[in-house]
Amino acid sequence: MTYSDHHYPITLKESYIAHHHVLEYYQSYAEMFGLNKIIMYHMRVTQVNPMEHNQWLLKVKNLKTNTETSTCYDCVFVCNGRFKDGYIPKIPGQNLFNGSQIHSHAFRVTDPYKGQRVLIVGGHHSGQDIATLICKVANHVYISSREELKVVVPDNLTQKPEVTGFTKCSALFNDGSMEQIDSVVYCSGYLYTCPFLTERCGVKVENNGIAPLYKQIVNIEHPTMFFIALPYVGIGPTTFDLQVRFAMELLEEKFKLPSKEAMLEEWEKFLEMKHKENVPKKHIHRIDNGRAAEIYAEDLAVTANVFKLPPVLFKIFERVLLKRDRMNYRIIDDENFEVTIP
Repeated sequence: MTYSDHHYPITLKESYIAHHHVLEYYQSYAEMFGLNKIIMYHMRVTQVNPMEHNQWLLKVKNLKTNTETSTCYDCVFVCNGRFKDGYIPKIPGQNLFNGSQIHSHAFRVTDPYKGQRVLIVGGHHSGQDIATLICKVANHVYISSREELKVVVPDNLTQKPEVTGFTKCSALFNDGSMEQIDSVVYCSGYLYTCPFLTERCGVKVENNGIAPLYKQIVNIEHPTMFFIALPYVGIGPTTFDLQVRFAMELLEEKFKLPSKEAMLEEWEKFLEMKHKENVPKKHIHRIDNGRAAEIYAEDLAVTANVFKLPPVLFKIFERVLLKRDRMNYRIIDDENFEVTIP
């Protein structure tokens, strides 16, 4: 979770850190590079349109004054992320349930769940992590998941199959079982949205992704627009840092893009590969294993002729995916790491 030009404090020894440490890291990054001087806070981009000569016209609304201005730019980086609009599946009886229902995006502390029976809907990373936290204060936690859990399961945590419905005070599951519950936390993913992009931008937000893109970054129709951080589950900020370096090398004309036809052909091959791997269209940007993450990162580095990410990062990522046991990891060299008990 580290950018190439700024590291976490050496005094921080844990590998699994608290959210406030991450926030402090980003704040220190912004301070180190003077970003607060150029970030326009309380401003919302409402519309993006391409102009002549590969330039862009952006309409921006000041949320304090409620006024709107238009400004011309040479390029646009879309970095709005994919963890804002939480997806809550429609399940029969949700409106009947008397308890609390929130998406994981709104989860902050465990206090509201003290002594409760809590249902976690979704068993991926956030679901498992939040379930582990709530278990410390709850009477019992049920986690609805299609996949086997990869965390150490406390005595008061029970895995359940898919939720099929709710009553006023219980949840029903597709194996015919029912559990009495007090609260629900939906760890069911996010919807990727770009409401400011117009049709003229040449890309579509469809199936929870963006199409068509070169290397999941460059707008093929208008190659001075870049999308950062679309790939998810992978090694996050480290990959995003590489994506930005890829785009900067292109802007500085240190390498050239293939023809539009060649880029579209590569995009179609990418979609075909995902189809053969039985990846649902809504997960085309998902990178869920170390080898896939390494192949993607190496492709970017080779294409842009920038330094490659060390293989040890992908080895750690693969180990964490297989076993989320909250061990400490120490990098020995570009190839090797060691695991120690906290």
